[in-house]
Amino acid sequence: MEEKLCGRGRAKNLFFLCFILFLLVLEPKRVISGENERKTVQNQAKVTFLQGKAEVLPKGEAAWKLLKLDSFLSNEDEVRTGEKARLEILLPDRSILRFDQLTAFKMKNVLFDAQELSRDVRVELAVGKTWVNVRKIFSPKKTFEVAAANAVAGVRDTIWRMNIENDRSTLIRVYEGMVEVYSPFVKPEYKPEGKGFEVPREVKGPQEVPRPFEEVSREVWEQIVLTQMMQVVIPPMGKPEKPASFNLEEDQKEEWVRWNQKRNKEKKGP
Repeated sequence: MEEKLCGRGRAKNLFFLCFILFLLVLEPKRVISGENERKTVQNQAKVTFLQGKAEVLPKGEAAWKLLKLDSFLSNEDEVRTGEKARLEILLPDRSILRFDQLTAFKMKNVLFDAQELSRDVRVELAVGKTWVNVRKIFSPKKTFEVAAANAVAGVRDTIWRMNIENDRSTLIRVYEGMVEVYSPFVKPEYKPEGKGFEVPREVKGPQEVPRPFEEVSREVWEQIVLTQMMQVVIPPMGKPEKPASFNLEEDQKEEWVRWNQKRNKEKKGP
């Protein structure tokens, strides 16, 4: 009798041992799978440089918070930089955005899929200055837009900057690559398979510009394509000025430009 009970006890213990071993084998796979999913799709930008004071208003919250080095920004977060402040953020696709003092912007969308090499980055710039280094990726799905109240810049793989003055006029200068600028009220049809932006298509009516933008002219104008060392000025009311080249020496007289060029060299290393 005792032998039967001992046998049953050993069988029961063996069953539980096998069950525990099964869980130990299965659980790491679940953990690894979860980590891979998090690594594949990323939707946060990281603060990699901060000088002075900057604040963030996270989505759904009512109070502004101090932004800190190494903190993260997500979709719908609003940011403003203080006087004498500068901010650099690293996007999940390794592109870089920098912002000068007294700049306000919103991270409308930050999405990068490492497996498909696709990205969807949309930033709304209300006022101030931004410098953008867009990383080259080999995928037809690589939307990267920076929007002002009176213009949207569709970017591929390039280095460029945008200034929005207090009167809401916008300056865009391109240093490398190409930037396509179009009206926020008539968005051109985008052909990802190498053709880029086509002539703007007609829409039913003007689209609402999300906060914090103010009312601007809804005058329709065609797209503008800027290549290396070209610029365009878009007034707060009416059509853009004619695109023109700009002088690099004169451009470098601005300390904001020199600082960004220095940061670019530091990022590349020796």
